Amino acid sequence: MKKTTFLLFLAIIIFTSINSYSNDSGISAVGGTWVVMKDEHPSIQMERETIDINVYKDYYDVVAVFIFKNHGDACSVFMGFPETGGGDLNCNADLSCFLMFETSVDGITIEAKRQLVKNDGDEYLAYWIKEVSFGKDDTKKVIVHYQSPLGSGVSAYYPGSDNFVQYVFSGGNWFGKVEESKLNVYFNISVNVREKDVTGLKKEADYYTYYRTNWEAEEYFSLWFRTKE
Repeated sequence: MKKTTFLLFLAIIIFTSINSYSNDSGISAVGGTWVVMKDEHPSIQMERETIDINVYKDYYDVVAVFIFKNHGDACSVFMGFPETGGGDLNCNADLSCFLMFETSVDGITIEAKRQLVKNDGDEYLAYWIKEVSFGKDDTKKVIVHYQSPLGSGVSAYYPGSDNFVQYVFSGGNWFGKVEESKLNVYFNISVNVREKDVTGLKKEADYYTYYRTNWEAEEYFSLWFRTKE
């Protein structure tokens, strides 16, 4: 029998419909419409993820590629991408925090519906939700592409403020562990990067990279920098 659950990825919180989820362990009501599932999904694993972040003067462009593997029977999941982040201040119920957003599954662009968060305690304003169907033991390639204004904050190192880009790893609610996560940051402007602030960050020829394997993928990644005059 085909099952349907709701999940959120990247900065992952997992949601499931009250009517379709059969195990209520760790579940609590949110606004009467969604419930938060604290346990991991029983069969869908995020095997790998590659995130490419291109930083420009006023915004950053993110392309995140996920490989999902179903280790069970056929099922459908609703994946929702959270809308928030450093710099996303000029947004509201009617205006998205993203400058642009698109997503695809196995090379086919699909519509994602923006749904506002009804729980006041949620740190996100909205989620972009789409349905993805898996056959038995199926694998899917999911891509999310978005643009967001740069985050900024008072600098602890210089007079004035610094900019930053942020990415939230949160794969603990998927089945098993994430086998490989690779995040690359490309600067298309001249900057001074506070690379020593990030343990494990490596400088390659023309970009910075952060790499993890066989982990729960539960971590906030922030890279601070200052634009050169």
